[in-house]
Amino acid sequence: MGEKQQQLGKLPIEIEDKIPTPEEVFKIKKIGIKERLAVLYGSALIALGVSVGSGEFLLGPAQSIRYGLILAWLVPIGAFLQAIYIYSWAKLTIATGETPITLMFRIAAWAGWLGALGVLVGNIWGGWAYNSAVALAGGVLKKVPGPEDVAVVGIAGASLLILTFVILSLGRRIARTLEIFNWIDLGFIFISFIVLAIILIPANIWGELASGLVSFRIPSDIDPVLLAAWWGYTGLATGLNYYAVAWFKDKGFGMSALTGYIPALIGGKRIEVSAWGKIFKLTPENLKVYRRWSHLALEEILVIFFIGAIIGMLLPMTLAYAIAKGFGLTLTWNIPMWLALALENIWGPVAFWWGIFVAVFVLFKTQLGIVDAVVRNISDAAWKFENIRRFFRNDIRYLYYLIAVIYLAWASLAFVATAPGVLILISANMANAAAIWGIPFLIYLNYKMPKELRLHWSLVLLNIVFMAMCLYFMSLSIGRVLGLI
Repeated sequence: MGEKQQQLGKLPIEIEDKIPTPEEVFKIKKIGIKERLAVLYGSALIALGVSVGSGEFLLGPAQSIRYGLILAWLVPIGAFLQAIYIYSWAKLTIATGETPITLMFRIAAWAGWLGALGVLVGNIWGGWAYNSAVALAGGVLKKVPGPEDVAVVGIAGASLLILTFVILSLGRRIARTLEIFNWIDLGFIFISFIVLAIILIPANIWGELASGLVSFRIPSDIDPVLLAAWWGYTGLATGLNYYAVAWFKDKGFGMSALTGYIPALIGGKRIEVSAWGKIFKLTPENLKVYRRWSHLALEEILVIFFIGAIIGMLLPMTLAYAIAKGFGLTLTWNIPMWLALALENIWGPVAFWWGIFVAVFVLFKTQLGIVDAVVRNISDAAWKFENIRRFFRNDIRYLYYLIAVIYLAWASLAFVATAPGVLILISANMANAAAIWGIPFLIYLNYKMPKELRLHWSLVLLNIVFMAMCLYFMSLSIGRVLGLI
């Protein structure tokens, strides 16, 4: 091994003399509040955009309508532990310029493919596509769609899938396009929920929410499958959250600035994307810059993802509890329509369309982010192989968009599959299962890093607690499916 390389896990990694500073990467003189909002923040914003979706708009309202707000206490706990998990992976990515999937290949090839296929299998069921189509079709039909409306749902879904591909094709880099879209989409959604919450949630319901935040109880009659799915999608996707760190890599955090990003098909240009990463010399100056990057990542994750995930879950479930009871809503088919039906009941047809727009914006945003996350991580895994890089002429765009077409075609099959709510339950429960490998892989890789770059012991402990909680909820779900509970 040459002096410009060192061993990291079972593979060598190239050593660079210097880690770029944030100012050098983003080409700015300082990083103040304005620069944070306009330039720096984005990766956690995309993660928040994906997170405020199926869990917050479907599973949260479904359980609050049925069980009340007694489970509210789990929301800040889940959001915090997920924020810690994402941050822990992000620190490794800042140090090496590698996504978590690439880092897993340093354990073994099977570990890398397990990480990539876990993202794929955990999101292959198409529930996000199906439920966004149900919301759009409900607006067109002016009623709750059912199995008899499969043609209209299919047309609505196909239209949204085509729109997904178009949006992902535009801009200089795909992740930047997602950032801009999420600023707009999340702005509309959060303003809508805040305004509706102020107007429609009475004082006694706010009191129940406050009580639920300190109840520390789980209803004895709760469906374990729904409970486990709700935990899995409180925040982003529990054990699968490592896929979100790929957006920090694409943004150019730390050494990622030296390893390339995935450009868009229209407006982008061919970028040299490294199959592997780079690490920096452990000088005092480099370590100082590394800590700055880490602090900026933690700040963004806490300010954008952590706080946003709590608000994004608590407001919809509290609003649903206050206004959507008595409609006979079930997760199986009609839960995407809860807000539209409730607002129509209160204010009439115009308000119905407000509810439809919010539902479509919430669920389509999740659809868009999940497609990119899955395709991005599968592309990252495949890019490790020289034959694949040569076949696609060292232009990762060709690989990315080929996988995107295949994945979107597969998603269209959701419209003739089982009920939309069932698909969400499957995906959310599989997110918990990913903790089985996601957190042990993280801990193993952490202790393969130079000691100056390792996670603080408290972060390791919190990740172990997170894994234990994911496995607990997963065991409840499996127990119910097997008839043991």
